[in-house]
Amino acid sequence: MELQKTIDQAIDILRRWKLGDTHFTLTTSGSTGDPSAIEHSREALQWSAESTLKMWFTNSDHTEENTPLAPIQLCILPLNKAGGFMQLIRSAVWNAPIWIGPASGNPFFDAQGSKSHQSLNHLELALMLDGEVLPYNTELWNRYKPSVLSITPMQLQLALKSQTGREILNQMHTVLIGGQAMESQLEQQILEEFPNTRWIHTFGSTETASHFAGRILNHNTPEYTLTAGSSLNTNESGEIQISNPATGGRRITLHDKIHQTSDTTFVWLERTNLVVNSGGVKIPIEPLEKEISSLLNWPLLSFYIAGQPHPILGEELTLFTSHAIEDMTRIKETLAQLPKLHQPKKILLISDIPVSENGKLIRKINP
Repeated sequence: MELQKTIDQAIDILRRWKLGDTHFTLTTSGSTGDPSAIEHSREALQWSAESTLKMWFTNSDHTEENTPLAPIQLCILPLNKAGGFMQLIRSAVWNAPIWIGPASGNPFFDAQGSKSHQSLNHLELALMLDGEVLPYNTELWNRYKPSVLSITPMQLQLALKSQTGREILNQMHTVLIGGQAMESQLEQQILEEFPNTRWIHTFGSTETASHFAGRILNHNTPEYTLTAGSSLNTNESGEIQISNPATGGRRITLHDKIHQTSDTTFVWLERTNLVVNSGGVKIPIEPLEKEISSLLNWPLLSFYIAGQPHPILGEELTLFTSHAIEDMTRIKETLAQLPKLHQPKKILLISDIPVSENGKLIRKINP
């Protein structure tokens, strides 16, 4: 049922593209606020797809002409969001087949969600090839084996716990990771366990029609490199300002603080709209979550920080976690190592960490 809904969505998007529709509307993920609609022109989407191909899939090792080679993608992201939508557009622009499956926080369980039956044969996948939709089978998979996967950090962490997920990751030549910041432990794990895979942490937003920069993790550098056609600078607050064909040539400001290292490279520092304003003091959430992750040895996506309304402070720094905490006193003593203003005033246990359909963390204040 879920696969058929995904297929219907994909068919409609590709039909509209083939018919020459000039504008397409995407919705933001809602991970940092209410979802909103963003419209992009056909030319913007075309540029984004072409720039991705030229940036990361020009195989100079195997072609004298240094021409782009169009890879076959595996899409497990929502098709109404920038990540999954742009995978479809890339397949159309690249004239390449694409495998699609239902979007899920944990996409590599079988249809019944049973860990005991995980295998490629149990995955809900279909191949879109020359206008046809073909259901998964082993022969088809081996003939049109995907080499590129786009995934969120949350999906990646869950895939690493799945036998099928690890099998698929091991088959990929390139994995594009996007949608959220990466924790260093996760970076180290994938580089150690999958050294032959090229891992790229992408940078972008719905407003920019998916990514406009990327960092190849295998190169062990914190710098992101712009795709050709993009230009950047920063505003007075250090937030990135980007201009490229996807923005219609306009310079737009994203809520990301960066350190610009050259005309085409930068180091990401933090999200500027992910803050808790407690007593007039703005506390950046993501750096604090990294500190807490290190102190408690908790994976980043097993807890989150948010600000609950408070009659005096405005917002009260609150830690939400799905961990089974046996010794709350020890946890509080450990967190006391943080600066006083950065210590969560409350620790609330929740059954599950709220995530969007593509595995992005949603910091609900009343989960």
